Amino acid sequence: MLGFLRPKKKTLIGMDIGSNVIKCLRLERGEGRPRITHFAMVPLPPEAIVDGEIMDRELVIHALTECADQAGLPDEPVASAVSGRAVIVKKIVMDKMSREDAREAIYWEAEQHVPFDIDDISLDFQILREDIGASQMEMLLVAAKKDMILNHAELIRDAGFEPAVIDVASFANQNAWEFASEQAVQLVEEAVAETVQADADMVGLEDDLEPQPKAEPEASRGGEFVALLDVGGGVTNVHIVRDGIPYFTRDLPVGTSHFIEEFQKQLGLTYEKAVQLAKGDTGGVDEQLLAEIVRSVGSDIYQGLEPSLSYLKTAGEADGIDRIVLSGGGAKLPGLSEYLASCYDVQSEQADPLRALDWEPEVFGDHDPADLSPLLSVCVGLALRKAVES
Repeated sequence: MLGFLRPKKKTLIGMDIGSNVIKCLRLERGEGRPRITHFAMVPLPPEAIVDGEIMDRELVIHALTECADQAGLPDEPVASAVSGRAVIVKKIVMDKMSREDAREAIYWEAEQHVPFDIDDISLDFQILREDIGASQMEMLLVAAKKDMILNHAELIRDAGFEPAVIDVASFANQNAWEFASEQAVQLVEEAVAETVQADADMVGLEDDLEPQPKAEPEASRGGEFVALLDVGGGVTNVHIVRDGIPYFTRDLPVGTSHFIEEFQKQLGLTYEKAVQLAKGDTGGVDEQLLAEIVRSVGSDIYQGLEPSLSYLKTAGEADGIDRIVLSGGGAKLPGLSEYLASCYDVQSEQADPLRALDWEPEVFGDHDPADLSPLLSVCVGLALRKAVES
């Protein structure tokens, strides 16, 4: 069931259980782009999940059931995700060996890299580079506490669904971003091909077209180091990738709740108004003071990123990041993207996983898809899980 990194063949229902909101999304695969057929999101009370730990199972199960009912989900298997301190993602170097031998040796290696009892964790791995010299290879090690995995799966079962895969939230986020990037490139290629064909038709050159070079996917353009920042309710996940390979993953103890708290204190807002402000509704507030608050709280994200970049620099793998992609509920925080972009002098953007998908207008009800999209990165990545990994 764990299967963090193993190939999959079928699309699953994506079920993202966040600290503040539960989201369910189902895709239909066929000719053309994936189509969203079912969607719903239900808020969670603040006391239900704290720092990634489930504090009130009944509240969460009730919210899961309500979300599934609102979406009208069919009885199909589910992909969900875990995150937090009980999940370890790390690149390691091992002696060069076959995958079969590595599966045996990984437990011995894990004892040196994972701060938990080896009997209490579930392990998975991916060989990143089979030969890095000196008869060694590079691997991605993923470990999670068994009790967290089992509790998460049992929660989904209690809501009436069968958990087929428990993923890592940062990998699901990466799946959604890479899929959207690849689809965007494909659209550009198709548009260019149509234009070239139309021009050729006008001058009667249908049989003499030169092959057009393929555009390079955004996810791997120029070997960029991209920081995928998923800003959740109480935690921001930092996931640095290049060419589809994760280089660094960690959680920072700052999220939208910290911004909301400061909005209430310094701007004298009610909780409801502060939440709307965090979603980008800046009407009637002091813009200068708002910018100062966002910079102040956002500096915790900036400072939390620094050890990640220092690690990459020390390892000789990167001089810095080339791009920042914000997802999660905090992606809409006014001024946060611009602040982080100025800190690193790089492009910063909001994740838009919905750009790679189709849907009927009624699927999202009263929600604006453009506002929703950054919040759905993990959920979309889970729903795509089996479709994009083959």
